[in-house]
Amino acid sequence: MKFIIDCGHGGTDPGAIGPTGLKEADVTLAIGKVLESISKMVGHTPVMTRTSDEYVSLKDRAKFANTQGGKCFVSIHCNSFTSPVPAGFEIWTSRGQNTSDTLASSITHQWSKAFPDHLIRADWSDGDVDKESGFYVLKHTAMPAVLLETAFISNPKWETWLREKGNLKKIAEVILDGLEAWGGK
Repeated sequence: MKFIIDCGHGGTDPGAIGPTGLKEADVTLAIGKVLESISKMVGHTPVMTRTSDEYVSLKDRAKFANTQGGKCFVSIHCNSFTSPVPAGFEIWTSRGQNTSDTLASSITHQWSKAFPDHLIRADWSDGDVDKESGFYVLKHTAMPAVLLETAFISNPKWETWLREKGNLKKIAEVILDGLEAWGGK
C-alpha cells in the first residue's frame, strides 16, 4: 500500500516544546522515519512530506500528498496544553462522516491494544472515536486522512515517555498495524 506520512512541524516551526525542551518536530520526525522503515520492510510504499528538520507549509504538505497517489494520509503530532496535567491519545479527521473515520477507528483500535493503560480522548457523539476539525491537512487532502496526537508533550511524564526510542518504535508499529487492518497491502 502506498501512503503518505506527514511528520508534523519542522524547521522554523518546532511545534510544542516539552518541560525539559523536547521538540514536537523532533518526535514526529523520529516516529515517521521508523514508520517509513518498517513499512518498506513489509512491502509498503510510504512517502514522507518531510525527511529532515525542515519547514514545510500546510498547503505544501497537502499539495504534495495529493500528487503522490497514496491510499491515505497520516499526520503525526504530539499534543500540548498550558497545564502539565492533560494526558492521552487523540485522532482527528475532517468534519462529517467520511472514509477517514474507519482509518481513525482502525488506528485507535491498534493503539488501545498496544497501550491499554493510555487514555483515549475520544468523541463518540457521532458514533465513532475520532474528533473532527477543519485542520488544513485533513481538509485539503484528496484521500482518507487522519491526524494523530500521540501523547501530551507538555505533561512531564509523557514527555519522558516520548524520549524513549522503544516507545517511538512501538507508536510506528501501531500506526502500521492500523493501516494494514484498515487497508491491507
